[in-house]
Amino acid sequence: MKNIETKWLQDFLTLAELRNFSHAAAVRNVTQPAFSRRIKSLEAELGLNLIDRSKTPIELTLKGKQFKTTALSILQQLDDEVSRLAGSSFLGRHTVRISSSHSMAISVLPKLHACLFNPTLNTQLSVVANEVDDAVKQLIDGKCDFLFSFYEDSLQMAPYRSVYLGRSYLYCVSAVDEHGKPLFDPADNDAVPSLDYTPESYMGRALQRANRTLTPNTVCTSSMTDFIKALVMQGKGISWLPDYAIKDELAAGRLQILTAREPVPLDLYIYRYHSRLHPTCEAIWSALSKISPIDGLMSRD
Repeated sequence: MKNIETKWLQDFLTLAELRNFSHAAAVRNVTQPAFSRRIKSLEAELGLNLIDRSKTPIELTLKGKQFKTTALSILQQLDDEVSRLAGSSFLGRHTVRISSSHSMAISVLPKLHACLFNPTLNTQLSVVANEVDDAVKQLIDGKCDFLFSFYEDSLQMAPYRSVYLGRSYLYCVSAVDEHGKPLFDPADNDAVPSLDYTPESYMGRALQRANRTLTPNTVCTSSMTDFIKALVMQGKGISWLPDYAIKDELAAGRLQILTAREPVPLDLYIYRYHSRLHPTCEAIWSALSKISPIDGLMSRD
């Protein structure tokens, strides 16, 4: 058993966030020499180099990034147990922190209720929905247990693990008129109004990589799938929308896929750090890992 003090873990997490020894020491209310000694004591006890001191600002080593998640988990478990013993926790539930892209939080997470809401685990979910890049940063910074997002090169290798959920598709769609016919069709008119994703958004980048365009007549741009969907439903123009977000609208005939534009595939994943998490999180991960990938999440019940 390692002789590790909890204050060392808090020191390390503060340093990982601020990336500066003097600033972290000030926050922890100790002198910089004392703070540096505590970080070195933690590294010595673990037998690991956690900090790359050759860089300015400092960076975590690969082992440091992995241990950051471990430190967060240890402190959270300790807080949960103390709260439980003191009778102040909410039914003794462990909080599972989830970061997700907006569209997946709304359309995909509820479909995984059997894994996420297993009553035998007595969990409380804390779900934060963000722009894709912000959601990814939540995982990188160790601020969530699981990330629900799209394919990311940097998350397909250590210190991360992933579960492939399946392949979705971005379809070019239009609202319909009272006869069920598309309000707009670029096959007939290449100047119909289009609702585009911002170039820096994940969807925008995916469309650029696939060399997919709409029309020159862009009337609005946004990074939010749900906002664009609302405008499409109001008949403001055509756009690309992921199948999982428009399943019901397509089935009800309120939207129609425009075949003049080829769909764009999107691979959906769940990510986490390699470091061992709280037993509740590990149980959820085990359940999620058993999900069979589906090509076209639109068909998932």
